[in-house]
Amino acid sequence: MPDQAVRDFDTLSAVYDETREPLDRATIEGLHGYLGEHHWSTILEVGVGTGRVARPLVDAGVKVVGVDASRGMLGRAAAKGLPYLVRGDAYCLPFPDGSFDAALFVHVLHILDRPGLGLREAARVCRYGVLAVLDLPPKSRGTDPPPEEEPRRIVREALTEAGFPDLLRAGPRAKEQKLLRTYPPAELRVLSEREVTEPLARRLDLIEKRAYRHVLRVPPAVLARAVAAARERVGARTVTYRRTEALAWWSGPRGSSAPSG
Repeated sequence: MPDQAVRDFDTLSAVYDETREPLDRATIEGLHGYLGEHHWSTILEVGVGTGRVARPLVDAGVKVVGVDASRGMLGRAAAKGLPYLVRGDAYCLPFPDGSFDAALFVHVLHILDRPGLGLREAARVCRYGVLAVLDLPPKSRGTDPPPEEEPRRIVREALTEAGFPDLLRAGPRAKEQKLLRTYPPAELRVLSEREVTEPLARRLDLIEKRAYRHVLRVPPAVLARAVAAARERVGARTVTYRRTEALAWWSGPRGSSAPSG
């Protein structure tokens, strides 16, 4: 990961947990059940971050080694008592071939500039393949942009007018869907589904707190004006959508479907 991206996540570590919701309990339970079904007990979590996923898996008896390029993120994970944490790059993992049963990415692949390389490197250090938890888009929307993306779009347009173009474009879900099309997994299993209703303005809270690395270098006054304009336009409106979290699996060396290009 580039040095600037690492510094960005060092900065984000201070607000990361307070600005991200924990995974649904059903998602954690489904992930744990999947590991148990395959008798995989040693897991490398690539991009372990603050340990939000590793901690409940460790509590459930899974041996999780967490790797992350950010010292700030690893410090937060260590404070949660996680025993096995290593600083390392997703593109060059500091482990021998076949060191783990499986590798795990949780809402991390969309962050990587070269996700294919990240998947191949993770497959190298595992015996049975690579897992990724991602969001699936609601099936009924067709080609219309999801309404919960409206606040992000308004802020992006305001920042473009202020001289900061090309920020906050494709959200994580869109990037994850592109990745699934580019690197089709051997299996895609739904872990949890739930209907969510939330104020549109809630999406602006994360931007206002500078919880996205894309806005860290926007001057605070410029960002504040863009967020204020978006708050005025979305008002008190709410949005209801179905959130679906799924687990993708790319098989490893013993049955390879890992990306090769």
